[in-house]
Amino acid sequence: MKGSLRQSMTWLHTWSSITAGWILFAIFFTGTLAFFRSEITHWMQPELHVSVPAENSAEVAYRYLQGKAPGAQEWQISLPGPREETVSASWRNGGEDRQQMRSQRAVLNASTGEELKPRETAGGNFLYRFHFELYGVPRAAGETFVGIVSMMMLIGIVSGVIMHRKIFADFFMFRPKKKLLSWIDGHVLASVLALPFHLMITFSGLLLLGGTLLPWNGSGGGHGGPPGGGGPQGQGGPQRGAPQARAVQHKPAAPVVDNSALLAQVMASASAEWGVPADRITIKNPGTDKATFSVSGPNRVELSAGRGGNSGLVFNSEGEVLKVEEASSAPNTSQAIYNYMDMLHQARFADSVTRWLLFFAGILGTLMVGTGSILWVEKRAKKQMGRRGFELVRGTNIGAIAGLMVATGAYFWANRLLPAELATRSDWEIRSFFIVWGLCVVAGLFRRDRKGWLWQTLVAAVLFTFIPLLDVATSPVPVPDTLRIIFDAACLILAALAWYAVSKLKAEPKSKRAPSGRKDSTARRRRPAPEAGSTGEQTA
Repeated sequence: MKGSLRQSMTWLHTWSSITAGWILFAIFFTGTLAFFRSEITHWMQPELHVSVPAENSAEVAYRYLQGKAPGAQEWQISLPGPREETVSASWRNGGEDRQQMRSQRAVLNASTGEELKPRETAGGNFLYRFHFELYGVPRAAGETFVGIVSMMMLIGIVSGVIMHRKIFADFFMFRPKKKLLSWIDGHVLASVLALPFHLMITFSGLLLLGGTLLPWNGSGGGHGGPPGGGGPQGQGGPQRGAPQARAVQHKPAAPVVDNSALLAQVMASASAEWGVPADRITIKNPGTDKATFSVSGPNRVELSAGRGGNSGLVFNSEGEVLKVEEASSAPNTSQAIYNYMDMLHQARFADSVTRWLLFFAGILGTLMVGTGSILWVEKRAKKQMGRRGFELVRGTNIGAIAGLMVATGAYFWANRLLPAELATRSDWEIRSFFIVWGLCVVAGLFRRDRKGWLWQTLVAAVLFTFIPLLDVATSPVPVPDTLRIIFDAACLILAALAWYAVSKLKAEPKSKRAPSGRKDSTARRRRPAPEAGSTGEQTA
């Protein structure tokens, strides 16, 4: 780091980015897909596709619990919402702690109350957790490594802004069919177009993992929430190490009272109060005249309150409001900032439009990292071609970038093609992901040229293009619902990007040809030398 500030930032930008480029691409790519974690999990459990939300979904769940757990101390009903098509019913008997409700839970058809048995799957939770704690390593070690990489990403973004002398002019420049200049322009465009998002998502992610970078902090960092994921209906599969059930202590027998008629009333009252539909009802002492109904909904009061930022209403067995459960507030400023960043990073506040905007911004971030890694190779190709270290980076680029897309597509295909009754099925989905990714990395090392890029990108394009057809062919309900349409649309967007890359890779040889017997010396003489600190030098 010698010379001017801009020259030092150029060096820092180059080496902080390239040393973490491959893992950063994986973090950005899987994190971008994780914005649709609920939709992915819904798609990967086709047995749930038969469920259609209805106005009486709460009563349907109530009738189920009446027959399943009539003597329970507490019932909980999670209703369908914008990102959920089924009803979840759970219960807790006397003498059991609330943790036990996770294992005593059923997923129901929202129209009929039929209990559904979805296949075991890692779902969108695997992609979500992989993007901040990796896989196959101790959780603390994975989060620490991702935290270090996130710090390098933040350094790369800040140094990239400082070194760009013409950052706004470069934003409006794109020179196709110019090989190196095209990669430079594409990298700059993807970087600048969503720069506020890149800063927000990197800084907030670094803050969430900040505890892992402190060796004296025994609590660790992480995105919070239970190990099985914090999505709707506890996505992510069964919890490991769950507490054993205690001896059930049933409450004394009491006159059976049918409280189902109150459900619609208390839900309507809560919805009128908040302006949004209720999505969860907790009934204590069900079936008695002392029953209470706690109703909550997506009525978030403030982001700084974190996951406890929703207020609730408690009704008695007569339908009268007993009390208002105020949204919890952060105990101090530092916790409020942490909660705010957690809500931003995970888009817990986002509606459909905002979620799509974040998804597109995530794609730009993925392209920014990918084009940066490719640009590093392209700028050194003439001087370092054939050197062992350069060839290693060149080949690994293919497997780490195009190969990751192939592996993700294979992960979705494995979900539908593996037998539904297969033991440890979710593990085999994940194994399919890593086996395919490993094969792509090896293939990239053997075929490090344009053909290697072309083949792997083509496979990724085909896999993502036919995912909607795979969905129709293997789902018990051929006509997709809204959640499946969202997932299929996201896959087609990725497929379109892959097909665009395929077309460019096929057309590249023609653009490189010079007239027979002549060297393009005129063009070389006319090309202006990049000024110090300009785009050509900045992306060194």
